[in-house]
Amino acid sequence: MVHQAARAISLSNPFEPPIELQSEKGVFGDHAIRATGRFLYRVIQFQRPFTGTLVYSGWWFRQKIEINGVVVWWKVSWLNISPDVLFTIPPEVYANQASPNQAGGDDVPHGTDLVPSQPIQGRIEIQFTRGLRIRRFRVWFDQQIAYDEIA
Repeated sequence: MVHQAARAISLSNPFEPPIELQSEKGVFGDHAIRATGRFLYRVIQFQRPFTGTLVYSGWWFRQKIEINGVVVWWKVSWLNISPDVLFTIPPEVYANQASPNQAGGDDVPHGTDLVPSQPIQGRIEIQFTRGLRIRRFRVWFDQQIAYDEIA
């Protein structure tokens, strides 16, 4: 009886937060999707700022980032896993992509090019739980967030 009265009072206050807040979970990225996600492993497909697949692996005491099959960063991690990684995407990663003129030009949204004019600077931030499970995985390109996953 008291619980129902308290519930009625809380419904009368429109500024009170809900009793149970929704937990933040999901994948956020306008031009990226997660293809695979496992323990210390992610495969993400990007449409911008380049078209390709990023693979992050932390297996077998070695962290590695590959984009379109090209290793852009790696580290042997016997004692600790790097939660913040900076890398540069080399031109060979997107050298085989068609330019907008070859791809039909007018179909390219937002006026962006498929092939960047200069190297793209990348960054991956990872937050882990106690058991080394990935809690949050974020990918930045040229200081703009391109992918954000909260598990």
